[in-house]
Amino acid sequence: MKFGMQKKYIAQLVLLCGAVVISGCGGTVAFQGKQALSVTGTPPPPPPPPPPPPPPPPPPPAPPPRVEIRDNKIEIHEKIQFAVNKATILEASFGLLDDIVKVIKDNPYVKKVAIEGHASAEGDKKLNLKLSDDRAKSVMKYLVDHGVEKERLTAKGFGSTKPIADNDTEEGREKNRRVEFNIVEQDVTQKKVEIDPTTGKEKVIEEKKSTEKKEDVAAPADEADKKAADKKAADKKAADKKADKAEKKAADKKADEKKADEKKPAKPEMLKPPTTPGPSAK
Repeated sequence: MKFGMQKKYIAQLVLLCGAVVISGCGGTVAFQGKQALSVTGTPPPPPPPPPPPPPPPPPPPAPPPRVEIRDNKIEIHEKIQFAVNKATILEASFGLLDDIVKVIKDNPYVKKVAIEGHASAEGDKKLNLKLSDDRAKSVMKYLVDHGVEKERLTAKGFGSTKPIADNDTEEGREKNRRVEFNIVEQDVTQKKVEIDPTTGKEKVIEEKKSTEKKEDVAAPADEADKKAADKKAADKKAADKKADKAEKKAADKKADEKKADEKKPAKPEMLKPPTTPGPSAK
């Protein structure tokens, strides 16, 4: 009997534990207190805001223009490439020449451009002069073929007569082999403006346009022609000097003779006897 009661008690205990488990998992437990609990102390500060995202990197600087107008020149920041010892323009320079065409077309105030070919002092001077001239003319032909008016261009070669660097080094010789574009004629606009005291804006009250010309430098002659020209100039100078000396000598002699005549005593004037008129013819 005692064992049966224990068994019954154990069964009730198991059922009671199961009920507690079930109520803890799925049921609700009401708060039985009469007063709300208060929490003392300072609450922690809120977390700091996240840092702002870093600014985007600045865009890379635009590459400098290959061609620009500056100081009465069309400056190119690359070299025009030619075949070795020839006036043939290499294809690698076509883009550069197209930029030159665009600059000339976009600036109609540029009336005339002198294309100058230059060479280093290496090699024969006469051949360098001819090669530089051929290359300048080859560049001019390209510009004309691509839309630049022919009357706006001239082309000449100067050989090694106008170096910009030392011809004793390869670096200097490379700099001397070049093509330049000099503006020799352009329109110049002069404006006279006044500022409105109310708005601060400028107002053109007078405008003048003029054409500015610069002498186109002549291409040098070869050495033989230069010597002949120098000799001819020297002979002319000597002849002019000799003629001036002879003319001065003649003028001095004439002046001396005049002075001598002035020093001579004046001769008495001879009186002529009066003439008797003859009988009139009847």
